[in-house]
Amino acid sequence: MKSLQDILIEPTIPVIFLADVLEGVGLDSPKARSILDALGLSADQLSVSANRLSVLEYSGEIARLMKTTDDLFLGFLDRSVPRRAFGVFALGAVGCHSLTSLVDYFNLYFSLFTDQFRLRLQDLPGEVRLELEFQERRPLSYRFIYQSMLLILLRLLGWFAGEELQPRQVRFRFSESDHDEHFHYLFGVRPTFNAPDTALVFDAKLADLPLSITQDTVREILRDNQNMMLVRTKAAPFTRQVRRLLVINNDQGWLRQQNIASQLGMTENLLWRKLKKEDTSYNQILAGLKRDYALRLLADPNLSVEDVSRRLHFEEVSAFTKAFRKWLGQAPGAYRRSLR
Repeated sequence: MKSLQDILIEPTIPVIFLADVLEGVGLDSPKARSILDALGLSADQLSVSANRLSVLEYSGEIARLMKTTDDLFLGFLDRSVPRRAFGVFALGAVGCHSLTSLVDYFNLYFSLFTDQFRLRLQDLPGEVRLELEFQERRPLSYRFIYQSMLLILLRLLGWFAGEELQPRQVRFRFSESDHDEHFHYLFGVRPTFNAPDTALVFDAKLADLPLSITQDTVREILRDNQNMMLVRTKAAPFTRQVRRLLVINNDQGWLRQQNIASQLGMTENLLWRKLKKEDTSYNQILAGLKRDYALRLLADPNLSVEDVSRRLHFEEVSAFTKAFRKWLGQAPGAYRRSLR
């Protein structure tokens, strides 16, 4: 069981993403209820847009759902694909040494289980496009499937190339929602929505990039399979370090930016530039952490709003209420009532 401190160190995502995950098995199914019970959530609370979930909890519950369903695609396809199929695929991919051969093998292998999706590789002037062609056969949004399949493909290519690859563009056919800032965290770029296809777009040099993988690498991939889908462990390293230092030193108050820079062995200006490159700032990280901590504390009925305000180091409850309204558009008390 992860401690609250461990959970707070990692980024959070809107809890509605969990609703996307559970869409395949059905929100009213026993499997979905088991997941929600473990998180202390109800199906109704998934629609409370303010609720957030640590990526650690998110990935852990997806791994649990995959284990209980023994389905690599969590009920989204016409028929299930056993979890072990991914390991067999990875071992078979050892013989692939180019992007073309990997895509061909991917399509051939998964055609043994389903005809519902395939990859299409396009070598275009100045770019390489890896398209996911998927047949939607049920009245579902399929957002989770599109998200996770593109992310798995990106991670696989990174493993095979021996480096973390940065796509030039990530394209989704579905429309953008108010919560899709999480996609930037996962892919490292802001996706394009309402695109004519679902695809990863890379610089043209990827077409000539030699791919190499050994059985030892495959074993490492399989150990990291859970995080490979949902947690980008190498993304935004300075953002994570700042958040971690804020969390572990919280008992004494919030560390100032200059103190964090000093602990990281750099100037305050250099830290500012590093965070800007990761599309954030000290103030944004601190505000997000305060919001996530406040949501956790407000879920505890034994704590008053005054207690929560004090733990977040606000001098006045009114200042906390004002900040909370800015984060969530409602007062702490109203948010707490929505949980019940």
